[in-house]
Amino acid sequence: MKKPSLSRRERMRFLDAAEQLHKNDEGYKKAENISFFIYVMLVVVFALSLRLFIFEPIRVDGTSMVNTLLDGEQMFVEKVSYWFDPPKRGEIVIVFYPNHTISCVKRVVGLPGETISVKDGAVYINGEPLDESAYWNDYIYGDMDPVTVPENSIFVMGDNRNDSRDSRDLLGVGPIPSYRIVGRATAVVWPFSAFRAL
Repeated sequence: MKKPSLSRRERMRFLDAAEQLHKNDEGYKKAENISFFIYVMLVVVFALSLRLFIFEPIRVDGTSMVNTLLDGEQMFVEKVSYWFDPPKRGEIVIVFYPNHTISCVKRVVGLPGETISVKDGAVYINGEPLDESAYWNDYIYGDMDPVTVPENSIFVMGDNRNDSRDSRDLLGVGPIPSYRIVGRATAVVWPFSAFRAL
């Protein structure tokens, strides 16, 4: 047997009647408010989870990465890939220095087990000069005796080699443990005119 179909006008009358009933139903109003609150909470939790575990924008503060990154630029930082793939030399990373609560942006120079030194104005890895021509073409002032990077750590430096507090400061910074690496900087996203991949 075919169900009788309602006209559009009849459907609208039923919807209006249901809405009038719900306006006077305190239980329905409370349930509707709870549903809205749960929806808002889920959106907030999702947004915070994305920022905490997946990616976030981070602002460059200072000149330690000039000319690669400029003061005030905003970077897109991706956090997931380091769960599966350790940092590689040359990557730009966001890290927390020991006993610091503000993150820093630096370049990975040394990997676990490698011996890093600075002499004659250049960085040496295991006694061999490091080719840094892609981001540094100047003389590094100040030598650093050989330092072996511990397991599960990286040695970082700012691209502005003569104006950067980094792993060369063995007492205040030193090699960075992997659990203090926030993520990999992948692109400059602000200002739009400076948008570029890193």
